[in-house]
Amino acid sequence: MNTFKRILLVEGDDDKHFVKNFCCKVSSNILVCKLIDEDNRDNDNDSRSVFYVDSGSRQESGVSNMIRKIPLQIKQIEKESLGIIADANGQDFNSPECPWQKIKSKLEEVLNLDDINLPEQPYREGLILRNVTLKEDPTSTLHVGVWLMPNNESSGELENFFAGLIPESNPTWTLAKEYIGQYMESMEQTEARQGSFDTQNPYKVSKAEVYAWLATRKKPGKMGAAISQGYGLNFESELAQNFARWLEKLFCF
Repeated sequence: MNTFKRILLVEGDDDKHFVKNFCCKVSSNILVCKLIDEDNRDNDNDSRSVFYVDSGSRQESGVSNMIRKIPLQIKQIEKESLGIIADANGQDFNSPECPWQKIKSKLEEVLNLDDINLPEQPYREGLILRNVTLKEDPTSTLHVGVWLMPNNESSGELENFFAGLIPESNPTWTLAKEYIGQYMESMEQTEARQGSFDTQNPYKVSKAEVYAWLATRKKPGKMGAAISQGYGLNFESELAQNFARWLEKLFCF
């Protein structure tokens, strides 16, 4: 069995650990997520579907490098499914600089999409193209999926998705947001902004709130570790369930 027939491309280390731990928490009964650079061993006794996350090396991480690899991944022989997760990065979905527009261009470059009009932005539940063929080899088909963080609608990033998992009733979350709010007020009253985050972008404010919240955990760490521990996160939220269904539809067959 070719262990790398079902691949998920992500931007970097934070993303790959986030997805692996999320999948383990939410979809472990039917889906297994492995890291292509750490664990490529098969378990023949496991009836669950398996997919592998490829984030490239540290030197090759980042959205530009990930997007550049899309045609190469699609052209690999016997590929069954290719998923792509990218941050919207504060860009309008119609902007040429938006990752979605660049991903669309790569898909149109290598896939036969004559009868498929790619949407102006991924669908709310995530984009999945079933049994699309390659321009270079029309006899080969695969499934292709795209998810733009955080929710295919907002121009944010992975941290905004994570923020959507934290219940608003969480008292520490309230304090974290208050702390960042106070910091923003202090920045408005001084010209000493060097080294501060971009307070003009709401998605960057949310990112700061997430890391302020993570810093208060018993074992402060990254988002992937927080998901693994649970920490009262709401995996039953609409956002979490939409993302879980997207992964399952793309890789479980």
